[in-house]
Amino acid sequence: MEPDPSQIEPDTLGLSPQQLERELARTREELQAMQALLEDLPSVFENKFRQRLQPLLEQQQRLLSENTVLRQHLHQLQPGVGTAPQPVLLPQQQERPRLRRALRHAFGLADHSQHDQSQPDQRSAA
Repeated sequence: MEPDPSQIEPDTLGLSPQQLERELARTREELQAMQALLEDLPSVFENKFRQRLQPLLEQQQRLLSENTVLRQHLHQLQPGVGTAPQPVLLPQQQERPRLRRALRHAFGLADHSQHDQSQPDQRSAA
């Protein structure tokens, strides 16, 4: 059995029963505050975790969107898949005189290769 607090003699530190009761009351208040903090602690950690996780989730969503766009673009670039016509690639400028000679030869036109080599193309000079 515990003795009645009013019957306890003052301790060796010289505290009176009233001082001990005030100290006990402060200790109980502190204990209640700590218990309340312990109850709130999971939600505090959860909120902090969400705050740190939010930018990562946004980045993940951005990457997934970019991935989807890139996959669609890749799908359109595959031969025979897209409905848009493929752009025609023209030969580079230095390859045009050879192409011109080959076309003239293929169509049986006179070969003016010396003319092509000796005189610059009038269209490119203009």
